[in-house]
Amino acid sequence: MKRCLLFLAVAAGLMVGAPAYSQYYFLDVNGDGVNSKTDVLLPDDVLNSTKSSMDVYVVTDKNRDGSTAVCSSAEAFTINQYEFVLHTSGPGSVTFNTWADAMGFTVGLALCGDGTLCTGGGDAWIARGSGTQLAPGKYKLGTVGITVTGTPVVDIVTTTSLNGNAQTDFGSACDGLNFDSLIRLGLDFTDADGTEPTTPVQPTTWGKIKKLYQ
Repeated sequence: MKRCLLFLAVAAGLMVGAPAYSQYYFLDVNGDGVNSKTDVLLPDDVLNSTKSSMDVYVVTDKNRDGSTAVCSSAEAFTINQYEFVLHTSGPGSVTFNTWADAMGFTVGLALCGDGTLCTGGGDAWIARGSGTQLAPGKYKLGTVGITVTGTPVVDIVTTTSLNGNAQTDFGSACDGLNFDSLIRLGLDFTDADGTEPTTPVQPTTWGKIKKLYQ
């Protein structure tokens, strides 16, 4: 009986705490259109001084594991704008130099920098939009030009000291949990993968699990 009650309590906690749906932002360093954290057999997305760019992707209608995301207000997960925050950590540095949009979006939405790309202190905030909604799916948002020293890691995060309005999201026909048609990392979804550290993960069962979820 106690075990049943414990199971029900845990299940209830998970249902309350989980977001209603999910999507997926990720970085691609090696040009294969995927992030190596999703599969231990993929070439690693690792930064070093030979790297001069990395691509940024969003999947608006599926989760990291490929399962279908569901909009609680029943609209499609279209996209008409994007914004994301990149944060550098680890041994080395990344300078974010340029942004090349791949969506045909022409309106800069960042409130610092040149209106599209705002950088400083190892962070970058990139934001751009359009008046046209595009169909749900996987999109290469664009390519950020970088200068790398050492072997740092870049993650996709939710905030930055660059500007209090900066966040990671995409605009959509779906209402989102804040009912403003923005689907936000950390609120509406949690799946986001940055680059990997250069320290290899040992090819053991635990090592493979660690690589998948680090």
